Amino acid sequence: MKTKLYHIKFFHLILFLFAFGYASGSDRPNVLFIVSDDHGWGDLPSNWKETEVRLPVLDQLAAKGARFSNYHTVPLCAPSRACMFTGQYSSENGMWRGNKGIKRDVKMLSEYFSEAGYATGCYGKWHMGSNPGGLPNDRGFDEFRGFLSGTHGYWVTKQRNRILHNGNPDDSEGHTTELFTQWSKNFIRKSVAQKKPFFCYLAYNAVHGPIRTDESKPASAPKEWVDKALARGVSFLRSDYVAILEHMDYNIGKLVDLIDELKVSNNTLVVFVSDNGGCTMEGNFGGRYPGNNGPYRGSKATTYQGGLSVPFLINWKGRVQRGMVSDDQVMHCDLFATLLDAAGIPLPEMNGQNPMRGMSLLPHLKSGGKRPLPERSMIFELWGNIGLRKGDYKLWANVGREFTPDWPALVNKLKNSELALFDLGKDPSESKDLREQLPKVYDSLKQELIDHFANINAEYQTKETHPELFAPGKKGSEHPQAQAAESPKPSTNSKPDGARGGRNKAFAAIDQNGDAKVTKDELDAWLKNRAAKSPDKFTYKPSQTKGALEKLDKNEDGTLSLQEWIKAPESKK
Repeated sequence: MKTKLYHIKFFHLILFLFAFGYASGSDRPNVLFIVSDDHGWGDLPSNWKETEVRLPVLDQLAAKGARFSNYHTVPLCAPSRACMFTGQYSSENGMWRGNKGIKRDVKMLSEYFSEAGYATGCYGKWHMGSNPGGLPNDRGFDEFRGFLSGTHGYWVTKQRNRILHNGNPDDSEGHTTELFTQWSKNFIRKSVAQKKPFFCYLAYNAVHGPIRTDESKPASAPKEWVDKALARGVSFLRSDYVAILEHMDYNIGKLVDLIDELKVSNNTLVVFVSDNGGCTMEGNFGGRYPGNNGPYRGSKATTYQGGLSVPFLINWKGRVQRGMVSDDQVMHCDLFATLLDAAGIPLPEMNGQNPMRGMSLLPHLKSGGKRPLPERSMIFELWGNIGLRKGDYKLWANVGREFTPDWPALVNKLKNSELALFDLGKDPSESKDLREQLPKVYDSLKQELIDHFANINAEYQTKETHPELFAPGKKGSEHPQAQAAESPKPSTNSKPDGARGGRNKAFAAIDQNGDAKVTKDELDAWLKNRAAKSPDKFTYKPSQTKGALEKLDKNEDGTLSLQEWIKAPESKK
């Protein structure tokens, strides 16, 4: 009798252990992936104590998780996001400028999570393709509430700065930071109730412009947050910027509290990262933005460290060592590999026609940083701005603004150009060019850079070359904004088509970053350039920029859209 009872208990024990083992292996983590916008390295207090920005929630997430002080990205919104979502360089995934969209044969992070059975939600700024087949709902997301292009006002009404919901106009009103947070909360709560693992991509437009830097403009942050900043001595120039970030941090805290409330914090991986470096007073965008990149030279749209280095932290309760600070060199492509690895999704060797560039950071994280990451080269390219980092050495070049993916032409320019060589370990401000002192290092890195761009599979698919990738009937493909992006509606302007085409070309020339929005700084730069090229015909006055914007900016969002440009009489331009 005792023997029989023993066997029964043993049998039940085996069943229990089997069940436990199976559940553990299949218990996939939730992922909350948060991206801020134009948030410089120096405006995360745990990175740079000299900032006056206060971000207690992010600092706590870093203190209870891991912070990476040496993260690298592409210095522009769209290419950066594309790298994180594909594990490839922007020169390979199709997002070489930011307006083409990711190649159709390149699989995105959201598609992998969707196929793995995750509930998938995208809230906020998309900026990874606005043509049919490239919208969030086409790319693995169950739900999308946000905007497609690069710049968007913070205050949403039914008449201005309208939000989209799965391809249709949304009637919601309020502040984007609060709306995106609330929708993310709703999605998380619903997913947990349905007992489905979730992949929530929350892409704030904080702290991208428009930002108030003069008293004639309304603030982009709620008034109470601006007042808080001013009350403790923040300058007016920085007050709106600081308030936007602190308001974002407060809203991230609501998500952290919800995860705790739902008792899923032990199985939720939280990632926070900025897309690119901050816009600064000395930056490429007119020198009127109050961003802070700490000790680093340069800003957004440059491949100096100020454009490449941004805040990055990971929090995974019980899985990542508390208070870990890593100085190992990591990059945007690593997020793709890390998140797939965390979810138990096999990592591909290729994505489309190019290899994967990122590596999983999980072994490094689980060891508390004791298992170092292998040394590797990291390459960054934007419009002829080039950076290659390997160890402490960095090769840098600006070989002209290349707006087309003509990689053979870029290779020829690199061959015939003198590049700069920096030792970032000794010279983080990139002030001392060492190419003459270290010719062997210089020659080796330059050849590596040339070989990389010479071997890119740069084919970009079109409806004509790859009709199977543009098949009709995809979810979201009927989106009116997407249709307009691919095939603009015929103009109702009385001007002949040729005149309209010329005006479109002029708009494209002014729109330097290709986000289909002309900012004050882009317009100012264009006016200056026009006056410099033809001083006998044109004179430049700063008031010209402000006056032109006031006349043409019909929705008063601080930028000019293509439609606003086309509709404006020629006499006003």
